[in-house]
Amino acid sequence: MFLESDMKLSCLIVDDEPLARAGIRHLLNQQNQFEIAAEADNGTDALRLAELHQPDIIFLDIQMPGLDGLNVFKQLANKPAVIFCSAYAEHAVAAFELSAVDYLLKPFSAERFQQALFKACGKIIDKLNRGSSKPAETPSYIDRLTIRDPGRLRIVEVNDISWIESAGNYIDIHVYSQRKSYLLRDTMAAIEKKLDPALFARIHRSSIVRKSDIVELRPGDKGDAEVILKCGTVLTMSRRNRNALADLFGHLA
Repeated sequence: MFLESDMKLSCLIVDDEPLARAGIRHLLNQQNQFEIAAEADNGTDALRLAELHQPDIIFLDIQMPGLDGLNVFKQLANKPAVIFCSAYAEHAVAAFELSAVDYLLKPFSAERFQQALFKACGKIIDKLNRGSSKPAETPSYIDRLTIRDPGRLRIVEVNDISWIESAGNYIDIHVYSQRKSYLLRDTMAAIEKKLDPALFARIHRSSIVRKSDIVELRPGDKGDAEVILKCGTVLTMSRRNRNALADLFGHLA
C-alpha cells in the first residue's frame, strides 16, 4: 500500500514499444491506487496528452521517434512525477539532473517498479504538503508530514507533534498523542520554515517545541533556561533563542 487514503493517481505511459507499454500497464493494473489516463508512442503525442490529462505520474521512454523523452520532460508545462524507462543507462545522469523521480533500466523487475512508484508517491505528497494553493502573500505552513517507512508512507499530523530534535542528518519528531517519535530526513532549518511560528518555537539549534505543550520555564544563570513540557520532558533553551518564547513568558533579562 502506497497511500493511506482513497486517493487515486493518474498515469501517462509513453513508449514507442507496444510490449513495453503493456508491461507497465500490467503492473499498474495490479494496484488500486493508480489509473491509466492515456498512452502515447511518441514525444509529440506525449506533450499533448500531458496537457490534456494533467497526470500525476508519467512513465517516459528516452529514445523515441521525433521528440525524445528528455526533451519531452523539458517542455512539460506542469512538471508531474516523471519516471524514465530506458534500455540505455547512459541517460540516467541527464534524467536526474532534470529532477526525474527515478530511472528504470529495462528490463526491470516488479519489485524495482514498486520502488519507483513509492518514490513518485512521496514526491506527490510532499508537493501537496507545501500547500501551494494559498495566496502568495500569505505564509503557507504545512499541516502534515510524510514519513517514509519501509514499504509505506506514514502521515503525521502537525497537530500531534510535541517537539522536534536534531538527529544527525535526520530530525526526530516526537508525537505526544502516541508517545512515539519518527525519523524524517530533513534539517531543523527547513522544518522550522514549514511550521507556523504562532504554534512552534525554535528554542535551541537542535530543538523546536510546540508552545502549548510548555508548562514551566526555569531560567539559568547564563541566559539559558530549562523548558518543561506536559509529558515531563526537559529541553534546553539556549541564550541565543531566549526570546523565542517572549509571547508566553515575556522577554527574559
